[in-house]
Formats: sequence, C-alpha cells, structure tokens
Amino acid sequence: MLMRVIIYLFVFCLFPITLFGQISHGGQPLPLSAGAGARMAAPGGDIFVEMPPFNNESALWRSGQEASKLKSLEFAHKFDVFLRPDNSGITFSVGNMSVWRVGIRSKDAYSLNILFSKFRLPEGAKVFVYNPGQTEVLGSYTRENNTELNLLPVQPIGGDELIVEYQVPLDKTQDGEIEIGEVNHDFVGILRAAEPSDPNQSCHPNIICYPEDIEPGSGTVALIINGTTYCTGVLVNNTAEDGTPYLLTATHCLNLNNSGNFISNRRYAVIAGSIVAFFNYQSPLCNADIRGPLQMTLASADSVLISERYDISLLKLKDTLPVEYQPYLLGWNAAANAGNAQSTPFHGLHHPNGGIKKVAIEEDALSTGSFKSTDYNVETEPNAFWVLRNWDTGATEGGSSGSPLLDSEKRVIGTLTGGESFCSSPRGPDIYASLYKFWDVEGSLDNPNSISYYLDPEGLGVTQMSGYNPYRSSPYSRSQNFRIEETAVESYFQSVPLFSTNNTFGYTEFAEEFEAKGNVQLQGVFIGSPAVNNILDMNIRIGVYTGEDGPERLVQELPYTYSYTYYSNQDFHQSARDMRHRLENYIQFSNPITVSGSFYISYSESNGIPSGFTTFNAEPRKLGSGIASTAWMKNATGWVRSSENIENPMNTSLLIAPYVIGDENTIVLPDKTDTGLKTYYSKEAQRIFIESNTDLLEWEIYYISGQKIHQEATEISINRASYPAAHLPRGIYIVKIKTVNGITKSQKVLVI
Repeated sequence: MLMRVIIYLFVFCLFPITLFGQISHGGQPLPLSAGAGARMAAPGGDIFVEMPPFNNESALWRSGQEASKLKSLEFAHKFDVFLRPDNSGITFSVGNMSVWRVGIRSKDAYSLNILFSKFRLPEGAKVFVYNPGQTEVLGSYTRENNTELNLLPVQPIGGDELIVEYQVPLDKTQDGEIEIGEVNHDFVGILRAAEPSDPNQSCHPNIICYPEDIEPGSGTVALIINGTTYCTGVLVNNTAEDGTPYLLTATHCLNLNNSGNFISNRRYAVIAGSIVAFFNYQSPLCNADIRGPLQMTLASADSVLISERYDISLLKLKDTLPVEYQPYLLGWNAAANAGNAQSTPFHGLHHPNGGIKKVAIEEDALSTGSFKSTDYNVETEPNAFWVLRNWDTGATEGGSSGSPLLDSEKRVIGTLTGGESFCSSPRGPDIYASLYKFWDVEGSLDNPNSISYYLDPEGLGVTQMSGYNPYRSSPYSRSQNFRIEETAVESYFQSVPLFSTNNTFGYTEFAEEFEAKGNVQLQGVFIGSPAVNNILDMNIRIGVYTGEDGPERLVQELPYTYSYTYYSNQDFHQSARDMRHRLENYIQFSNPITVSGSFYISYSESNGIPSGFTTFNAEPRKLGSGIASTAWMKNATGWVRSSENIENPMNTSLLIAPYVIGDENTIVLPDKTDTGLKTYYSKEAQRIFIESNTDLLEWEIYYISGQKIHQEATEISINRASYPAAHLPRGIYIVKIKTVNGITKSQKVLVI
C-alpha cells in the first residue's frame, strides 16, 4: 500500500501561487545599470550565486521510479541557501534607499523559485524578483506581506537565473529582516507553465456528469500545501452550523509522507499557513477535459487537530468563505456502520494529478483494515481505515490524497490515505482514513481534544450530520445554453475558424444570447476556449449587450482578463494564465450589471490579429434537436445568428455562461410560436434568402414557368438558407419550403 499523495511541485508548482500574504503591490525594480559600480567591486564582478550541480538524468529517473510505485512525484530539486545582504550579492545606494541585489543561477533549470525564510520589512521597503532581462517581474512585496510566520514563498520565474532586489530606506536598514532560505530547481518543466496538470489516466468521469455530486463538490477543493505538495481537501459542517470553514485533509499531505526531516520539528502551523485552496476547479462539460477556472481561491489555514497515526488533519481556513464561491460544508458519517451496504454507493471526489475535479464510484460495502508502508515513518493505528476493494467507475491518482469518500447521503466517511487503484488494473484497493475510528480519539499532537469536540461543538453526541450551505439564502447561478453533454468543437469552414475574431469572412465580434425573465444582476461570466498561442498580442474585449432582435445596445465593455485571482487577507492578486490549453476563465465584473429580457455576452479583439481569439462552440446540431441556436456573429453589415450566416449556417451555442446573483435561469428556450416563413431577395448580397423560426428541412427554387432551378436539403439544424442569384435574370421566382415539423409553403420572390 503506497500513499495516494503528494505531487512535489516545489514552492509554487503547477500554479503561480499566492500564499499567505503574497500580494504584490506594484512598482518596478531599478534598471540593471543601477549599482554598476558596486557590481565591479564585487568579487569577480558577478552578483550571481551558483547552485551546486546535480544529476538531472538521475533525478528524472528517480522521479519516474517513484511515480511508477504511486509514491510522491518529485519535479524539482531543493537547495538550502540562506542568502542575506551580509553574505551574498552587492549593496549600493540610490537616493535615500539602500539596495541589496543578488542573483541566483542553477544551470539548465526550466524555472526557479525561492522561499524567503525570513521576511520582515519595515515601512517604505520593497522587494522585487525578476529574470535578468526584467521581462518577468514579481513584486513589489512590502510590509503588507509581513506575516506572523515571517515567511514569504514566491512563484516561479522561467529560466535558470533570477535576481532578487531589496530596497530599504537608509534610515530603516536595521529595522527589517530578509533571508532567502530555499531555491527550487525545476528539472522536468512542470513549473514553466505555472498551471495545474491533467490527470494521468483517462477513466475518471467529470463531476458535472453526476448532478448529485455537484453541491458536495462545491466543498471539495484542490490544495497546494507549502508550495511542494498537491492534494485534495474537503470543507465539513459542524453541529452549530455556523459556517466555520473547517477543512479535512490527509496528514501525510502536510508532512511530506511523514519524512524524517519534518518529524524532527513538526511545524504544522507553518505548513497550514502556506495552504492555497482552489474552489470550483472543474470542467464545465461532461465529455471534455477542459481545465476549469482558477479565479476562486483562499490562502492560508490554521492547524486545529493533527493526527499522524490516523492520517487525518482538521484545519480551519483563515478567511471567511466568499459568497461568490458558493461553498458547501459537507456533512459527515462517523457511525460504525458507515461503510456497510446500506451506505452504498460510495463516491470519491478528488483532483487526480492536480487536474480538474473527478468522481470515482464504488457500489459494494467497505471493510476495515490497516495502512502499512515501509516509507511512512510513523506507525499508523491498526484497523483504523476503510478498505475499498475495487472501484466500479474511475480510480485515484497522486494528488487525490485527502479527498473525501462520501456515502449515499453525500456525507464524508473518510479521507484518502493511499492505495493501488489504476484505470486499467487493478482498480483497488484504496485506503481511506476512517472518521468512525478517529471520532472520539483524544490526545493528538499538542491537542488533548478529539475531532468530535470541533465537529460537534453543541455536544449533541451525534455521529451523523447533514451538509450545510452557508449561502442558501444568497444563491448565485450559472446558466449556459451549451448543454453539458454536447461536444465542444472549434468549427471551421474552408479552413477558417468561424468563431475566431477578425477572420477572413469578415466577422469581428461574436456573442451568446441569454434570456432574463425579469431584472437580473450579472456578477461575472465564464468563457471556455481552445488553446491560444499568441494571446499576448491580443486585446480581447468582453461586451454586454441588450436587444430584442440581436445585440443592439452595448451596456458595458471590459477587458478579457485571462488571469486568476487569489483571495487572501481581504485582498486580491492576479497573475497571467497560460492560455495554451483547453480551459475556462471566470471574468468578474467590478460591479454587478443589471439586465432584463434578451441580453448578450460578446467577445472581440481590437488589435486586429487575424483569426485571433475564439471560444468553443457546440458541435452543430442536427435537425429536430429542440435546442435554440444562440450564437451571434458580427461583420460589416451587422449582427446575424450563426444559424443564418451566409457562409456556413449552423445551430450552435458558444461556451459562455453568465454568473447571476440569485437563482435565475437565463438559458434561451426554443421558439414555440407558430411556424413563420420569409423569403426575400437581397440586391446587396445578390442572394435569395429563406428564413424560418424553426428548422428548415429542404427547399426548391423554380422559374415562374415551373422549371426547377435548384433543390437542397440539410441534416443539420438551421433556420436560414440562401442561394446565389447573380446569374439569374430579373423576374419572379417560386420558392418551395419544407420545415422539420412538416410545414410546406410556396412563396414568390422578386429578383431585380
């Protein structure tokens, strides 16, 4: 049995993480020419401290071996350095500021990141971290980033060199404290993209495929711990139902598999303070792995109760759960019969390999057993774990550790410790720490209380508790016309991406239509897009329109921020996301936007980049789909529905979803009015157009004499068709139309 654990990502791993207090406060470092004289005076004229060499190939081999055994996966090599102004770099003065500048070099690193092991800045001091070209700059970090832990982890800088610059007022040089304690060398390339990875295996269904898991899934979060460990955690309710943000996870996620170095000092409070929790990181579709939004996070937690023998830890997030995240505090089942057949099916909600949220399902009863591992340095309690023999659906991976196992009532019965399940074979066993076995255990590390003391503060003596939504009276709703079972595509016509901005067909802006029954407030919007390689060249704009016959009145326009926001200490920090993946972003409006009736959310690109930004669209729908076409396209002549465009009409929707305050559903329903048909000739386009408020099936065009000119039919859902008429003589023509609901009509049209 090996731990289903930890993906070492070494200080900021798969995300550019903002941990406790890591909010940047703007500004720019000094030009590199500043301090040139001091550099010449430095030994060898070089401000860089060179990290000792190590064997990259050996490290890669070791990482692969550990991965094959389902152990923790090491992606970076850590150096302990303890660099300070008195032992490294150069010091010089500029104006009224004393400046310490030190470079760090580690040959062939994909990226480097550092941990300030001492960080206590006085008023007026600033810290910047940047690459030698100053094209990638982090900071400034100021006294606002000081914490009681006296630490500051910093996200990765690409490449094998970085520079740290500390500016402090000349009269405050003795008032602060700064030391670089760790340098992490990425030898795999995980840190380059600064993004979460995808699951290693393909059998895990997305959580949105299981509607019954969506609410408890709102309380299941991806965790990055200490910048080195990727796990899963779960928010849990208590009998007071007071919204206390208690978080359960596995203890081995906090202590690097109970490593000997960690056990020698057990700094659990420090590690808990470094946690970042990612909410709602999941795909919006059932059959597509689209990386979810990263914009909903909370940073830092308090250590409440730690048990190494039972591999369960109870933490408490430092910040109040934001209403926009719509979090859910899961109930729990600590009864003796929690694992029996009456509690089936069991669902495991988890983030495998640091990927989007997934589900695993077991239909059979559990047994009680022990967890044993030769490399787990603390003896675990015998027979204190639930043993799940064989998953019926899905499996778990590294990064799933700490994830909850739920009974049929969606109550937590345990958290994942380890196991041997694969998508292929075997599908188990997986081992979960048992909440039942740990419920009344007293005397965990530095705490005489049991977990029941915290989860049953009312002293009710219960062992089962339902979940709790602290914002049930303040709901937020996401609506999308794009059905979760539909296929996400990027539609092309004549090798041109139809829904890309500034394409060769002349379309520059695209919009998705929605319908509000009354006044609704838009808090933000979710936008799902294919991989984009040249995003830095673009200026993407998001628009909100109203109008009964298409986007007519622009209500608000704002930039598309493909960044993610970290919430910490009542403040936010944004960092650019790697858009070279299939992903979804959440763009929050600065203030809610009130709309009613038909409204539209659009995107455009103002720099004129050819075939620039695009969203996913639903695979063009077949005849009789019963789903309204809600995508709109704009060219020089104005707006037109996607099902009515001349080039390639199609019934589709864009992967755009408004986030509405309240429980309003804003999807567009099909038109239920009587079938309407319209035929006309456009002199500008030199075409005969056929339009209907329902799907067209086939159409024929005749001379007035009765001779057939053209016949056409379709298998896809469209409500507009056209026929080029430049070659036709002037005169009257007969158009015979048949719709999918069996209506047949003949209409005359004048070509002039």
